[in-house]
Order: sequence, then C-alpha cells, then structure tokens
Amino acid sequence: MDTFTNEYRTSNEREFYVAHKLLGVTTSPQTANQIQEATSRLNAGVKHIELELISPELFDSVPKQHFDEMRRMSKLTGANINIHAPAQMDLAGFSREGWSESNRKGVEESMKHMIDRGADLGDNTVVNFHSSGGIPAFEWQKERALGEEKIPEEEKRKIFVIDRVDPRHQIMPLEYEEKEYFGGPEIWSPERRRENINMTTWDQERLQLFNYEKEKREIKDSIQILQSQIAPLEEGDKKGVLTEKEEEMFEDSKRKLYVMDDHIKQLNSHIESQLQDVHDKFVRFVDNRRKKEFEIKYGKEYKDLLDLSRKEKEEMDKIKEFEKGKIKDIEGRYGHDYKRAEPELKGFIEEREKMIENLKKISVNRDRLLNIIQEMPAPERFVPTDDFAREKLSETVANSAVYAYNKYKDKAPIISVENVFPDWTLGRAESLKKAVEESREKFAEKLHNEKNISMEKAKEISKKLIGATWDVGHITQLRKFGYSDEDIAKEAEKIAPVVKHIHVTDNFGFSDSHLAPGQGTVPIREQLEKLKKGLGEEYGKVAHILESGGFASQFKQSPRLQELQYFNTPLYDMKAAPFWNEIAYTHAEYEMGYGLMFPEKHFELYGSGFSNLPQELGGQVPSDKSRFAGTPND
Repeated sequence: MDTFTNEYRTSNEREFYVAHKLLGVTTSPQTANQIQEATSRLNAGVKHIELELISPELFDSVPKQHFDEMRRMSKLTGANINIHAPAQMDLAGFSREGWSESNRKGVEESMKHMIDRGADLGDNTVVNFHSSGGIPAFEWQKERALGEEKIPEEEKRKIFVIDRVDPRHQIMPLEYEEKEYFGGPEIWSPERRRENINMTTWDQERLQLFNYEKEKREIKDSIQILQSQIAPLEEGDKKGVLTEKEEEMFEDSKRKLYVMDDHIKQLNSHIESQLQDVHDKFVRFVDNRRKKEFEIKYGKEYKDLLDLSRKEKEEMDKIKEFEKGKIKDIEGRYGHDYKRAEPELKGFIEEREKMIENLKKISVNRDRLLNIIQEMPAPERFVPTDDFAREKLSETVANSAVYAYNKYKDKAPIISVENVFPDWTLGRAESLKKAVEESREKFAEKLHNEKNISMEKAKEISKKLIGATWDVGHITQLRKFGYSDEDIAKEAEKIAPVVKHIHVTDNFGFSDSHLAPGQGTVPIREQLEKLKKGLGEEYGKVAHILESGGFASQFKQSPRLQELQYFNTPLYDMKAAPFWNEIAYTHAEYEMGYGLMFPEKHFELYGSGFSNLPQELGGQVPSDKSRFAGTPND
C-alpha cells in the first residue's frame, strides 16, 4: 500500500490508514552518536528516519563524516534520512533579548550550515525548522467562558504586537475588553487597540512638529518686540550718546537677541529632523493602498515642498559653515578685540544678511507642509508579532533557499517549516501557509532576477524546495482554548497544499507530551484525511515521522508496537491479515509467555536449560549417536 486510504480493500474489506513504508521514526535527541541511532532504526526495517538534532551543541557534535556514512547506509537500505534542525532557532530573528536584524542574519547563516549537512545525507533531503522559537502571537478563545456574554472578535482574546520603529523592538500584549461608557458598553478588540495606539503615536509625532513651529513663531514675535525696543538704543550707540546704564541695556538686549536667534536655529534643526523622521515612517511603514491614496491627492505638492525643505536645509548649512569659518578667522587675527575687528564684523554681518535673504526666498511654506502632513495616514508602527515574523522568516528562508540552489541546484535540500504551538508566531495553518507562500514568492523573484530563470520555472523550483511540516500534535494545543476536533482538522485542511513533511504524535491537547498514536486524544486520522485530500497524489511521497519520544523516555520501551497497531498496519507486505491491531497482544495456546516457539509452560515443566527438554523442542537425544546423522556424538 503506497498511500493513505480509508478504503484499504482486501478480501475482508479492512480499513487501513497509513502504509508501513510511509511511517518513519526519530533518533534519540540525547546523543551525538547518530550513526548508532540510525543503524538501529534501519535494522528494524524503517524507511524514513529523522535525525532529532534539536540541540545546537548536539548538531555540531556530529562529525561531517558521520553524515556521509549515514548517506551510504540509507542508499544500501533504500531508506530516507532527514534532519530536524535545533528547536531553539527562530527563523524570523527573535531571541531572548528581542528581535534584531543581526540576529536574523546569524540564524540565516546557521540555516545554511544545516542545509549543507542535509545535502550530505542525500538529494532533496528534508531539513525541518521550527516556525517559532517561542515568541507569543495570540491568546485564542473559541468557546464562551462561564459568565461571559460574547466571544472575542476573530476569537482573539489577546494579540502581541512589536514596535517596528524603536531600536529595542519591544513586544507588548493588547487585550480584548468590554468597557462601560455613558452611551452604553463598547468592545475594545485587540485589533482596535492596535489601530488606536498606531494613530495616537502618530498624532503625537505630528503634534511635536506643530509645537516646534508654534514655539518658533512665539520667539520671532519676541524678537520683533525686542528689536523695536533696542532700535533707539542702537541709534544712540552709533552717535555715542548712551549713558552707562543704557549701554548695559543695549548689550543685554543684543545678548538676548543672540540667544533667541540661536534658539530658532535649534528649533529649525529639530523641525528638519522631525520632518525627515515623519517622512521616513510614511515611506516605510504606511501600507501601499493608503500611501497611494495620499500620493494621488497630495503627492506633487508634497514633493515640491520637500524639495524646498531640502534646499532650505542646504542654505542653512551654508550659513552655519560661513559663520563658523568667518568667526574662527576673525578671532584668529584679532582675538577678542572686537573694536579692532569691527570692520571685519560689519562685512561678516552684511554678507550673512544677504545669505539669510536668499534663504527667505526659497524658504518652504511651512504651514502648508504641516497641513499636508496632518493628512498623512498613520504608519503601521505596531504590528502583530505574527505578521512581523512572517515577513522576516520569509526573507531568511528565501535567502537560504537561494544559497542551497546555487550550491546544489535541483538536488538541493528541501526547507520545511514546522508549525509549533498555535499561540506562538506562525503556529496556525493560515499564518504558516502565508509564510511558506511568501517565502516561495521571494525565492522565485530572486531566482528570476539573479539567475535569469523564467518566472514560471522559478515558481516551480520554489514549490519543490520550500514547504511546511505539519505537526498534528502541536496544533491540537488549540483544545485548551476551547477548539473542537473538527476545528483542529480544518487547520490541516488549510495547510495541506504546501505540506512536504508530517509529524505524527499524540497528547491530550494541553502539553506536547509526545505519546505514541492512540495513547492520547489528538485527532490524528481526521487530520491525515484532510492532508491526503489536499495533497492528492503527492501524499504518497510525504514521510510520516512518528514522534513518540515522550512515551519511550517515560516507560523505557519502544512505542513501535503501539504505532503499528494504531495505523492498522498489516504484519506482512501482502496487504492481508493478520494486522498488528489484531496480533499485538495475542497469546499463545498456553495463554502466556513467549509465544508458540517458547511457551512458558515448557520452561516450568522442564527447566530453563535444554538437557531436560523433549527432543521435539530441542532436548538432547538419550544415546551416543547424533539425532540427525546417526553417527556417534564423540
């Protein structure tokens, strides 16, 4: 039997679930001696083996030559060996400290290293990577809790968002809440909270621009008043008729003018910096649809005003450089003797005034620019960690796939991204499917642009080399959020078209206990049915790796018997009875012990040695002649 079926037809019309040749097992994750582990699995006739190298230290403790040897062993036995990459890796670039681009690039390099080890094992080896290293994404709620009247919109009790702008990239939760207002109750969904925090943060940034501009106008008004007050003093100073007190007033007023003028320069610098920051966020973080709408309405005018703003900044920089160089030159020749330097200072002031007048001619219409900025849509500064992870993971996967294809061409290892827990990033079927599709799109585009491969061919390659691993046990953790078996099976239906690898394990939906199939309550068969339907003929090529390590670890025995029993696997390859679920626990005719060949009753009667056994069971012949040839024993 090559594929999954509910109608495995024999003379007895038996039901059958997965062919033995599709069932694979893992090696122990507690040793680097993976050759011994793989050998023991191959000796048992297993056709699919997954090297459970879930620890980075363990992965790098396996010599390269061991991978080559395991490749030779798999060829001799006709088996396939794939790799489970370290579980702690987060392909999006998250770590305990948060997210950083340098960490994402580091993970990408580690991923390439693991792809190379996969290539050592054979052509198109599946290298399995977790979709998340433990970053929270959602807190789900499917069923109504006791005393609650509503279920949260989109079944999200809480979403986690990340700040894309702040270098610390902080993550924070946004909760569902029902508030009582004067007009009645109002629901604040997590998504509404996210939109609100994006808008209020954006409003604060734009308000800061207006505050700077307002402060600048107030200072300019104060300068005008002060200039009108010191005009008579300035005239008196020229004529030399000021009293000592008036001289002090005049000098004090000039200092105030200088301070206010310097303050305006600082405000201009802040305004320019804030404008650049606002523009950067608009370009990078506003979604394309709303950005297009804004550009249609204000694009040309906004661009013209930005150009003027750039020219204005250039002129301001020229003035600063002129002031700095001229004053340094005057002080170098006259020191602080400003009386002797007066002719030079006068020329400096006149030239500076000309530059300021030129600046005024090209000065941007700040009020108009601020009014346009007021109409700008709010950037998506705070985004769900799930969306952020999808964007970054797809970049990591696409880059690694390009590396693999450049080095190994059509024989490159297959990158398969596994769903972890449904409340972690990319843990639900829809999220993971989008991540795989986005990874394929980016990979195909890179192949098309960098390798001059047709887009049609590039897409075909991307579908071959990038896919998903579906873990039927991980997704069942939805049960603790109130989801039914039917809901869980629908997740498998959604992910099916992109699946390249399957992990089969059992639990009760509350922890990832890794029991043997049939020992928990995971809807395994229901999920496999959906995967079979969605994959079609491809299903027969997908290995089902049985992850029953929890049972083996706790009870110190192989779970293989329970696995074969659960899948209704026949004892022989002839697709007929007996089946493992029938004979797994059958007894011999003595109803105990070691089966037909060595029933325990014989050992009770004749002892454990062979000297007292009947000749029919291998006992000694009571003569000096051989029982086979008739010749003397001695």
